[in-house]
Amino acid sequence: MPRRVTQVKHLLFYISIALTLMAAIEWFKYGTKINYEWFHCRTQIEFMDYVDSGKSSTVRKIWSRGGPSCDKRGEFKTIVKRISRDYEPNDQHLSFCIIENEHVKPVHYPVEDVNEGDPGYYAYVGYDEDKELVEYLCGDHLVYHI
Repeated sequence: MPRRVTQVKHLLFYISIALTLMAAIEWFKYGTKINYEWFHCRTQIEFMDYVDSGKSSTVRKIWSRGGPSCDKRGEFKTIVKRISRDYEPNDQHLSFCIIENEHVKPVHYPVEDVNEGDPGYYAYVGYDEDKELVEYLCGDHLVYHI
């Protein structure tokens, strides 16, 4: 019987170690999720309406800003990810363009927490019901249709 008690104690010891490790991993995941904006890029969205009629539209101007790791590559990935998550091409077709700000260097870090500088990329996105507005806002840049 003493051998069985020793085995149970060892089992409980290893289970508690495993649970502690799992808790530490979850705590780390929660901590980085809360501070995700500081580590990576976050999207900023501005709703675009028709100027002459004041009518609302589905068109949005999207750009991304962020902490030290948010360079032009990260901004581009964040914008494309936001477009693919916010708009459903199975409901209605989608028009968008992504415009590069050529005055911003490929690797640019925010000057300070409040002034993050100009974005490296921005996009105009909308469903095809507002395709004319997207084409107008994009100007000479290529407009994609999904």
